Amino acid sequence: MPHTLQYRPLLIDSLISSPRINSYQSVFNTTNDVELMGVYLWNSHVCGALYPIISAAEVLLRNAIDRALVAHLGSFWWGATKLQYKSYSPGVVAPFSVRVVKENFASATASFLQERKKRFGTRQNVLPNPHGIVAKTEFSTWEHILDHEFIGPGLIWPSQLGKVFLGTWPSPSTAATLTTAKDLVKTVRDFRNRIFHHEPAWKGYGVKTEAQAIAHLLGKLNKIKELLVLIHPECIKLLEVNGLMLAAQRACTAEEIERFKHIAKTHDICSLDELNVLITTVDKNRTIVKVRAMSAEAKKDEKPAEPAMGPTFLMCAT
Repeated sequence: MPHTLQYRPLLIDSLISSPRINSYQSVFNTTNDVELMGVYLWNSHVCGALYPIISAAEVLLRNAIDRALVAHLGSFWWGATKLQYKSYSPGVVAPFSVRVVKENFASATASFLQERKKRFGTRQNVLPNPHGIVAKTEFSTWEHILDHEFIGPGLIWPSQLGKVFLGTWPSPSTAATLTTAKDLVKTVRDFRNRIFHHEPAWKGYGVKTEAQAIAHLLGKLNKIKELLVLIHPECIKLLEVNGLMLAAQRACTAEEIERFKHIAKTHDICSLDELNVLITTVDKNRTIVKVRAMSAEAKKDEKPAEPAMGPTFLMCAT
């Protein structure tokens, strides 16, 4: 049971550190170390629920862009002679976004070749593989390839944008849609970096209460959904039918925070009718609840004896 653990000084003060966990105490109104550690672990739970959705967004985005540009420019489309940009001038340093794309592909190529040599135990040169290189790229590559440096006559945008983003555009204007897409990718990438570096996912500007923390998380989740739908509506459906969106949405609720705080209500059930009512409520609210079976006689007793109660289990909608 959580109340039997020794949270201090080992767990909180030494292994996690008080300064890191103190912010949870003020935002989530914890009253003891059990609740404090609970919301800390809830944050990890949220990150775990969001991970497959963010990963899907990154992979689907890069594959959509790569597929369109391979068809347009051929394999290794990021080469200097193929990927042109608007403000190019001989001897002039390329703009920031262009440099990021080129440097990321150079780094991804080096990483791919090094890994391939290590895997096959050879010091000889190996041939670069475009699919392997694309898989090694940093997420920032796909943000900066959507820069306006690449939009113009003879450039990749606008001619290929409709082949990358097959969903409903936010604007009939290619330039406006390109800006929206880049902003979405930046938001998702920044949020992804926060999660992948084990930072509190709920933290954001102006977040001072539990309700604001939940709203912040749901706002980020909606941005990820917007990006997925813009790539193709089937992308979001893939995650929905497999229960990943529901899992993420459910993780970002006050009910889940209470469950991790170990202050959630336990529903004592002593009949099938009560169980059916609870199942209906759980399915409607898409929540996880704690359920305990007990006899009708035990339920009438304010302090029922343990033998009169059955095991406790969790129930959730699927």
